[in-house]
Amino acid sequence: MKLRGRFTLSLALAALVPISVAAVVTRQVIASSSRAGYEEDRRTAENALRRELDTLGDDVKEAVGSLADNRNPFVGVLLGELAKGTLGDGRVLKQLREQAGQVMRGLRLQVLTVTGGDDRVLITPHYRDATDDTNATIRERAVKTNGEPYFVYEQLRTGPTVETVLVAESAHLSRKDGFTVALSGGRKVTDKLLAGIRQQGRVDARVLDAKGQVLLKPTSDWAKIAKDELITQPLLGPDGKQVAVIEVAVSDGDLDAVLRNITLISALLALGALGAVVLIGLFVAKRTAQDLEKLVEGSLAAARGDLDHRVPVRAKDEIGAVAAAFNFMMEDLKTSKERLVIAERIAAWQEIARRLAHEIKNPLTPIQMAMDTLRKTWKKQHPEFSEILEESTTTVLQEADRLKHIVSEFSDFARMPKPEFGRIDLNDVVKSATTLYQEAAPVEVHLGEMPEVDADKAQINQVVLNLVENARDAISKRSDGKITVSTRLGESGDRVFLVVEDNGPGVPAELKDKVFAPYFTTKHAKGGTGLGLAIVARIVNDHGGRITVTDAKGGGARFTIELPLRNGTALLASRI
Repeated sequence: MKLRGRFTLSLALAALVPISVAAVVTRQVIASSSRAGYEEDRRTAENALRRELDTLGDDVKEAVGSLADNRNPFVGVLLGELAKGTLGDGRVLKQLREQAGQVMRGLRLQVLTVTGGDDRVLITPHYRDATDDTNATIRERAVKTNGEPYFVYEQLRTGPTVETVLVAESAHLSRKDGFTVALSGGRKVTDKLLAGIRQQGRVDARVLDAKGQVLLKPTSDWAKIAKDELITQPLLGPDGKQVAVIEVAVSDGDLDAVLRNITLISALLALGALGAVVLIGLFVAKRTAQDLEKLVEGSLAAARGDLDHRVPVRAKDEIGAVAAAFNFMMEDLKTSKERLVIAERIAAWQEIARRLAHEIKNPLTPIQMAMDTLRKTWKKQHPEFSEILEESTTTVLQEADRLKHIVSEFSDFARMPKPEFGRIDLNDVVKSATTLYQEAAPVEVHLGEMPEVDADKAQINQVVLNLVENARDAISKRSDGKITVSTRLGESGDRVFLVVEDNGPGVPAELKDKVFAPYFTTKHAKGGTGLGLAIVARIVNDHGGRITVTDAKGGGARFTIELPLRNGTALLASRI
């Protein structure tokens, strides 16, 4: 990130941090307060539910218990008739049955069942269809629960229809003069039970049966209000098993919406502050960063080799001092480079002259020996002079051809033209060049996706051919020899890579810095001149690229070429 960006970011953070801290603290305080209120609402709702259930149970127990008292006129008459044995004539029982509905309603019950000693249903005003049926469960429930309330499902006739309802019930035994009747009575579980719990928009409840079916629906949008953990209260039957459950949902009062609003307001404030700070920061940083940007441009120019570039010195502050020092450094580098170029040229020509002299000296020796032998045999009038003449002249002609070849290669190398740049597809060049070796060498090609590059197509083709030919010579003595040519786009996206590797003997460490020098070769016996890799290196350098030789993973040599995508782009070791 540039200085301008860092400066602006620092100012933005200076404004955003206090706003963010204030927003977080405010949000936390409101959230804590709302959460405490929410937890209090849950406790209140849970306690209210238990009170309603306790009240319902106590009312049912008291109502049925008062009816089961043998001093109660209704049950007292029933027990008296049983004792006298006159209940069977039907007259009194009929009167009791007619009174039962009024008695049941007077006790605010919706269910009432009375069975005799033989468990025959004597009175059942809520469901007369069951009259005279045998029902032992009433007595069993009375014995098991001892009058404590429980919940069961009972059938209730309302006009022509029969419905099964959830009932809070209590069962008792009533005894007199050795005769016993069992009574059970109850009240329907209705919305009245839940009315004392519900609070509009904050607390709601519903009742589910054992299968999860809704018996009593909530009055509000359950999915919206029941976002948090529910308060559950099981409703147990006379055997202690759950027959239904009450679920209570407590809303947090749209705490999420409140917190979202706080966050939104804070974000708007932060954005407003950020906008103001960015404008101020850009204005201040622009003046501060201009000179530094000029220094960056100068550094890039130096990386490209433009040592004539100078940075304007606009002030006498620290940045101005750096600019002046940079200009002094560029002047010094220019002078040093000129001296170095002269020294390198002299050294290069000395090395080329030495190698050329060595190469020329080798064929001159056999020429001199052949001519000396020819002169001696002529003076002596040797009888086999004609044969010696043929051999000597053949030697002279061969070595002369060798000299001509050396001079020709030297001349070609010296006159190598500058590249004519155009947009080329490197993969097409590689495919075209390696096609020539399909039958001549085991070449594997791996091409990566990449854009076109600025390059001389003929010269890049020559580079590929020279490197593949060099690799083919390296693996010539291996039965499992292999050459791999691959291309890929650089990670920074500013360059492409061309890699040629083989599994031959490789390049010794002490020779890696010499393989690209003109007339350096390890193949004198094969007539090598040492210009192949020198030509490759020169073409790559003329393209603004870089070539290196390393050891391949499986043994052998690995030649890696880096080429910039655009001509004139500095191929830096890392992007600035």
